[in-house]
Amino acid sequence: MKRLILLIAVIMFAANIMAQGKKDYVNLGLSSGTLWAACNVGAESPEQSGGYFGWGETVPYFYNGKWSQPLKEGCYGYCWANYKYCNLSFKQLTKYCCQEEYGEGGFTDYRVLLSCEDDAAYVIMGRKWQIPTEEQWQELLDECQWTWTDNYNNTSVAGYIVANRYKKDAYIFLPAAGFYDKNFFYQGNLTGDYWSLSLDKNNSSYARFVSFNSGGCRVVSNNRFYGISIRAVRLQREKN
Repeated sequence: MKRLILLIAVIMFAANIMAQGKKDYVNLGLSSGTLWAACNVGAESPEQSGGYFGWGETVPYFYNGKWSQPLKEGCYGYCWANYKYCNLSFKQLTKYCCQEEYGEGGFTDYRVLLSCEDDAAYVIMGRKWQIPTEEQWQELLDECQWTWTDNYNNTSVAGYIVANRYKKDAYIFLPAAGFYDKNFFYQGNLTGDYWSLSLDKNNSSYARFVSFNSGGCRVVSNNRFYGISIRAVRLQREKN
């Protein structure tokens, strides 16, 4: 029954943003040829936050101004008790674990990249999309010009315009969408956090993501259960 409910939730969420997978991607002229989506997963325009996802989860607990039902009684929002791939605790991981001390009963699988079924971009937007790897985020940081704005296109939304250094009309906008910890929302319009496909190899309870504010951007690690944004990249060929 739980699987059926989750499947229905995924279908409804995908239906709400059906056009997302058809929206234009942006060619920023990167060395790898990576193409970046124009909007966040779950958003219909560049300034919208979209859904907030735990790492490896494909259904947001909070979307479009509403909370889902708690997965564990009395536990709301983004927390280890609700997180899909653990048994209540960060030291009881059941998938994506490289250290015995973090795995349930010493479990390890040494998987460091999300598989297709755990990639929200792939599940929601289709087989030509995925969450960026840590290396793809680093390439975006290294090869593009990042310009902070407090008012993107007169929407009152802050964030970074990320542009080709030589062709300024080739750009994406990453809104400072904030993040969720449990049922508390933090740093909206002040910080932006975006998941990568990559686990923190040194601490399996953490995953890698890009984090920014008006002072700069960097790739960091933190709790896998945090609810943060996803910006997809387009694959040159569909995943099987």
